[in-house]
Amino acid sequence: MLLTDKQQEVLTRFIKIALSRRTAASLSHLIGSPVVLEVAEVALYPLSFLHTEFTNTLQDEVAVIRHSFEGGINGDALLSFDYHAAVQLTNLLQTHGMIYPLDQLNLSACEVLTEVGNILLTAYLRMLDQLLGQPITFGVPSFEMNSMQAILNHLILSRHEVRYVLLVKTTFRLCDTAVDSYMMLVSGVASLSSLIRGIEASFCLHSP
Repeated sequence: MLLTDKQQEVLTRFIKIALSRRTAASLSHLIGSPVVLEVAEVALYPLSFLHTEFTNTLQDEVAVIRHSFEGGINGDALLSFDYHAAVQLTNLLQTHGMIYPLDQLNLSACEVLTEVGNILLTAYLRMLDQLLGQPITFGVPSFEMNSMQAILNHLILSRHEVRYVLLVKTTFRLCDTAVDSYMMLVSGVASLSSLIRGIEASFCLHSP
């Protein structure tokens, strides 16, 4: 399963609108400082490919915020940071009222990251809802610290189907600092086929 150039163009456009404008404004309001979100890459991969790729590049613990969802499509949406990036972003977001920067995540930091993940993933899922024209429901986000290998193993084994991941590389820019993260939408072939049909319908609608 691959995205055509036109499908990827429309999907990238929707994601940039959902994240770079609305979501950045929500984060800026939350912390009282300007936040810019940049979408660097959007790609579709088999989950097994990501399993190999990420376990080679993200070998330490990662911080992951996850929303499970169902409706027009079913699956899991995740926002992940490597440990250093998670600590760095937390320090940037909690500048006000902090005496000393953190060198490791504590309970307060995990709560901050969960709120950031909730804002981003909610915007992402609402964008998919709009793209599909079908309701998507999701509950309270969960936070997890684990190896990327363990997290991907769980995603692979949790459902008896071939699963793909729509990967969005996202960069937070605030206080003259850039922090990288990955947003992932993990779903089966049937759900992603519905998403691709939604992309194609949207492209036809927005084409001159």
